[in-house]
Amino acid sequence: MTNIRSYADLPIGRNHQVPNEILDLAFGELNITRKENCLEVVLTALIDPSQSSSGENWQTGVALDGSSSMRDSYGANYQFTRAIDSQMVQQFLSKGYATKKAVDGHEELEFTEKGFEAMEAEGLWQKSKNEIEAIARNAIPYLAEKLDEDGGTTLIYWACGSGGEKIEIVGDLTATEAASATYVGPTEWGGGTRLMPAINHFLELFSEAKMGFYIFVTDGGIDDFEEVKNFTAQLSRDIDAKSCNPVKLVLIGVGDQINRQQLEDLDDLPDVMDLPYDVWDHKIADEMRGLTDIFSELVDENLILAPSGRITDHQNSVVKDYSDGVPALMTFELPLDATDFSLEISGGQSVKQDLFLKAGPPPLSN
Repeated sequence: MTNIRSYADLPIGRNHQVPNEILDLAFGELNITRKENCLEVVLTALIDPSQSSSGENWQTGVALDGSSSMRDSYGANYQFTRAIDSQMVQQFLSKGYATKKAVDGHEELEFTEKGFEAMEAEGLWQKSKNEIEAIARNAIPYLAEKLDEDGGTTLIYWACGSGGEKIEIVGDLTATEAASATYVGPTEWGGGTRLMPAINHFLELFSEAKMGFYIFVTDGGIDDFEEVKNFTAQLSRDIDAKSCNPVKLVLIGVGDQINRQQLEDLDDLPDVMDLPYDVWDHKIADEMRGLTDIFSELVDENLILAPSGRITDHQNSVVKDYSDGVPALMTFELPLDATDFSLEISGGQSVKQDLFLKAGPPPLSN
């Protein structure tokens, strides 16, 4: 969907989220839905909750996926730094670095400990990059220091154990502790990826919190996906009915095998299932502009950004006038042929936002 060049070519009712790569840093999220004769736009300002009173009395948590498929992302696997040809294989065998082993009807190399040591010394074999540690050392200190009312963010590993249904509790980490901690994965890698145990852990542990903000880092591929969807639907209705306190759940996808469809499906549940409260958001780690992107859907609809302002389209026609104040959540309509819009606020400031990349493949067809 990134390479859209005309929203007029989208099916009616089709929603598109403008990618972060072209989204101005002033904005948190930009969603556009194709209507019969116009484009319906929902725009949020990017507000850091630590800078407002809305961030008081929160509980925060981070859950790191502990399934076996995540080993590369924790730097727990080794990988070749270049291709291995038949001549090198013969050298490994002759030096006792490896042996041949029958697996599922074909032969594979099984390296000895001496072989691993030799290959690493020669720069042929190296550990995978620990992507999780970079995320955790960035996110947890911020949540602990800026948002959590106790000054400590709760860390767990999830999707642990043979069926991926267990969690391992690390505990509460202060900003200082989290910034220097090591994140190398659980003691028992998971044979599946079940998300509900991690969700239930945070919701039960912090059931009295005024607001819960919980991040789940994963490569996707959630095994109990339908259960998560059904639970989310009921949670959304309960929050709307004020029978439980609000929470925001954020999925961060990592690695090169991310199941984007599942992450997007959870994010889109309010529209698909007509839910009153938006529980989930999702981000892709490599596409985030900065840590504050995780707050893109935390918008106080009553927050006023400026005393007045207006939205103009690509032809400089006014499509929305905010004479009584520019809200943090803006909704307006644009012509079907719109290519960009501008937000102009009192004081002379203006932000121009493109709706899609200016170059790319031919427009999508219905």
